Amino acid sequence: MEWLLIILLPYMVYFLLLSIRLQQKAKKVSGVQKKKSGQMFLSVVIPLKNEAANIQNLARDLAEQSLDHGLFEIIFVDDASSDSTLDILKSLTGKLSNLKILESDGAGKKKAIALGIEQAKGIFIVTTDGDCRVGEHWLQVIYNCAADCCADMIIGAVDIINTGSFLNRFMQLEFLALQAVTEVFARKGKPVICNGANLCFRNPGPEKYSEMVRVNITSGDDIFLMESYRRNGKKITWLNSPSGMVQTHAPGSFKQFLRQRIRWTSKSPFYKQPSLIALSFLVFLTNLAVVATFIMAFFVPGLWSIFLAMFIMKSIPDLFLLALMARKRGKGRLLHLFLPLQLIYPFYVVITGLAGIITGLFFSQQDK
Repeated sequence: MEWLLIILLPYMVYFLLLSIRLQQKAKKVSGVQKKKSGQMFLSVVIPLKNEAANIQNLARDLAEQSLDHGLFEIIFVDDASSDSTLDILKSLTGKLSNLKILESDGAGKKKAIALGIEQAKGIFIVTTDGDCRVGEHWLQVIYNCAADCCADMIIGAVDIINTGSFLNRFMQLEFLALQAVTEVFARKGKPVICNGANLCFRNPGPEKYSEMVRVNITSGDDIFLMESYRRNGKKITWLNSPSGMVQTHAPGSFKQFLRQRIRWTSKSPFYKQPSLIALSFLVFLTNLAVVATFIMAFFVPGLWSIFLAMFIMKSIPDLFLLALMARKRGKGRLLHLFLPLQLIYPFYVVITGLAGIITGLFFSQQDK
């Protein structure tokens, strides 16, 4: 049964290589120095639904941006919130310069962003979420990058706000792995994943945007957009600046966390990018092999040694990658959760992967 160990070799080699690439220094974008006005204009489009508890914090962050306020506009799009989100937005009138408040019909995030783009004046669209927090230089470094890099899409870093709870720290550590993969590939201009909480892209117009993000599929506004830009040979770059990071809230419960991850995975049947498909398959197959061996070992005791070897082989590259990313983000204290996460993670990947694929295939049947 030792042949089972061969399944882990591609995973081990691949993620060790990612760790090596993550250690390599990335080219830094321009800092927070001012650029000459008149070069271009940014439109910050923020879709919202039931964000009454968070939107005022984001509004304060946007009001304190160091970028000349004449170089950007803020477009909030309320997607039929059932709480006081819209009332709070209306109270911001006069407190935020270049503010637009739009109302969508509750048809989802993609259509809300498309509505914002329809009203946008900017050459570049910047997106984030209503529960996010941004630093004072966030738009300045995005503006500088867009002006200097001549890129069509800029992918920025995202971090989870620390609340101190065990579940929150657990999710922070898991999210660091996603961010490590995001950064390594985006640095080379060939991203495989990105996050709409910190994204900038050349304005394609509302109709083209709707086509690029495939509005008939519920989730995936960021990944499908990225795939479209890559497929069409557009230049994509990584925003390598701590000042350009966005912080977001993690799901408040384990149930919400699973729902979020299943929603993310549900778009996997629609991926067209070979590198993303290959990476997703490699991760899923590796974790499935670990889970299957663990279960079979209860019936074939000789498999326990194989399971232990597989677990170690998988843990080595995972630990290297997470340790590098945790140190980079100043979150080394999270690594004491590595072992419990590593024990749970294969089961989590298999469960959310299968549930997401089934959900995605259901939607694909609806789309035909």
